[in-house]
Amino acid sequence: MEKSYYGYRINRYITAALVGAGILGIILAISFTSLGYSTWVLILSSALGTILLICGVFWHLAFGFVNDPKKIEKLEENFSDQLQTVWDGKGNVLDIGTGLGRAAIEIAKRFPQTQVIGVDTWTKMWGYFGMTKAGAERNALIENLSRRCSFQYGNALELPFEDGEFQLVVSAFVFHEISIPDRTVLLKEVVRVLAPSGFFLICDLFPRGYKVKDIQGLLKKVEHLGFADVTFVSLKEAGVNLGMLAHIWGIGYLRGGKARNTAS
Repeated sequence: MEKSYYGYRINRYITAALVGAGILGIILAISFTSLGYSTWVLILSSALGTILLICGVFWHLAFGFVNDPKKIEKLEENFSDQLQTVWDGKGNVLDIGTGLGRAAIEIAKRFPQTQVIGVDTWTKMWGYFGMTKAGAERNALIENLSRRCSFQYGNALELPFEDGEFQLVVSAFVFHEISIPDRTVLLKEVVRVLAPSGFFLICDLFPRGYKVKDIQGLLKKVEHLGFADVTFVSLKEAGVNLGMLAHIWGIGYLRGGKARNTAS
């Protein structure tokens, strides 16, 4: 039986590249010693090799969880639990930065009264690492969810949807990858496409990139966009242990609803 593929190979490549380059640098330093190179060459080679090796290990400890099926399964279950605290499980759902459709398909699977759309830019670079629209559609087909889970091209900065079209908007580990001065503009689009009294749940790194000093500042800033009852819960507080260094990034859930007096 064909299985869905949600691999995130880029982290493996980065880890392998850093560790490999680090080991190579150390080997070269040892070789330079036997060949009689100057002391400065030896110091630079060994230092560079050591730094790259440490960076590779750090990267693995901080982001290795994305390639751990058990941790990802735990995160998926927790994500669904978080949804149930703010949403009745019915209506149109938008998944921003869907990638291979993991979150979109999981929502369609767990909440049968939904119609889910996943959007992404699926750039050529990400295609090299297996992130394609065709891959997302294939996963939905394998799960027999193609009728309720579809995918289309779309930019998070200018979503290709009408105002108030969705009862729920979600995103997982995407916003931090969008290089803009203030990521609050992404949430402006979220509030625009949300239906009155709709909800959002964003799992990402906070509060970096939002031009605020701390989480409390972020919550106030987001509420001013037209949201109500905005809260943040770290993954640790939510009961998800990704292990090692993963939690140093401030990963957690930003969630809330569209204020009733906010125009679509």
